[in-house]
Amino acid sequence: MLRTGSLLGNCVGGCQTEFVEVRELEVDGSSTAYRVAGEGEPVVLVHGLSGSWRWWGSVLEPLTERRCVYVPDLPRLGRRLPAAELTGWFGRWLDAAGLERVDLIGHSLGGLVAAELAGEQPRRARRLALIAPAGIPCGTSLLSRSARLAGTLYDLRRWLPTVVGDALRAGPLSLLRGALFASERDLTVDLASIRAGTLLVWGEDDRLLPPRIAAEWLRVLPGSRLVRLHCGHVPMWEAPRELASCLLTFLDEEVADDLGDEVGSRVMRRMRLTGDDDQPTVR
Repeated sequence: MLRTGSLLGNCVGGCQTEFVEVRELEVDGSSTAYRVAGEGEPVVLVHGLSGSWRWWGSVLEPLTERRCVYVPDLPRLGRRLPAAELTGWFGRWLDAAGLERVDLIGHSLGGLVAAELAGEQPRRARRLALIAPAGIPCGTSLLSRSARLAGTLYDLRRWLPTVVGDALRAGPLSLLRGALFASERDLTVDLASIRAGTLLVWGEDDRLLPPRIAAEWLRVLPGSRLVRLHCGHVPMWEAPRELASCLLTFLDEEVADDLGDEVGSRVMRRMRLTGDDDQPTVR
């Protein structure tokens, strides 16, 4: 089933995309909606916990100028779909959407899902951009994580209506299950199977997933690159121009067709990087 409609001015951050298709397809016997906009090679945006397609609104327009962008809404987590099976659901969604090999961009829990899928199905991901991804535990207490979450919500107070609205749609139990899963899931071993060129993007002021975790991602993903932005946990809202710029630069890189030892160019040739080689910063 296919529904289409204009979402002009209806995106968080003032997205000015003129025409977005709202489509529906069936996964595991249930109907799920997703958005499609733009033309060109496909790229899929995967939102984080308590998020939705709205969280990508501020970067959607520049991405659709060069790409065909797919934005699914992840389903609620519960008895029918435990958190541990979310990546499997996402793989089946890609199958149902007819997307065999795509570029994946994931934020937070969505970064965990994108990275796990790229590890389980190496030929499916052409490029992989992970924005403050979950998937490597911080090693801190529940009390500390709760305090960091409260600080993050304060940083995002400008966008609180969207945060609260999406949280209510997800439901408290789904959020709790997702939060526990994201804080405990360790992809360290799985990441060794990833063959896609990988870009890590982290906000220097990220309270929820501290930037120090990026060093571990760099260690387990040899050849991956890190870009630091002057923002917190949600660059799509806090630094949309900078995020869109580094994502487009990364997506424009050539990718090797052979998925053997060569995994494609991982050097961001057109972006000025400053700071230490292992901790570049966008300024």
